[in-house]
Amino acid sequence: MNQTETMTSVKPTSLNGKVKIIKRYQNRKLYDTQQSCYVTLDDIAKMIRTNEEVMVIDNKSKNDITAATLTQIIFEAEKKASQYAPLFTLREIIQNGNGSISNYLAKLGAFPQDYMTKQAAAMAAQLERASSDDVKQNLEQRVASAAARVAADSTAKVAAEKATILPGMTDDDTPSLPTSNNNFNN
Repeated sequence: MNQTETMTSVKPTSLNGKVKIIKRYQNRKLYDTQQSCYVTLDDIAKMIRTNEEVMVIDNKSKNDITAATLTQIIFEAEKKASQYAPLFTLREIIQNGNGSISNYLAKLGAFPQDYMTKQAAAMAAQLERASSDDVKQNLEQRVASAAARVAADSTAKVAAEKATILPGMTDDDTPSLPTSNNNFNN
């Protein structure tokens, strides 16, 4: 497996075969599913420093947001650093990479040649999967809702039929409502 496949695969493996899954919730809390506890960005940074394989998943969309989380860790560490990168380097990143360190590093050749195209294709596939999953989930919800309405309607019908049977009467004795347009005037 090459570096590109490792970075874009849904279930990476580490040397010991265990990947620590961290779920990120909408309130930005990070939950370690293996340890069953909340963690911080600093905790994730420590895990990576000890060579643990970590994958961060958005709990709602189920998308892999590991790269964005690691970028955030780097950003937070840079804010705490006593010495920043030289201003000319930061300006160059903004000018030549549109402010994206990834774009800048790609232009410098820091990634394999086809990495960015494979990354873009993987992202497009992930978006397509997500939209089809949304359609599937919407359809399943609509079917379940319709089934619940049918069940409720049939339950109400049975209850109404049972309500018309008086004690001591059988189903054959049940009065029926007129179905034709009878004229009630004599």
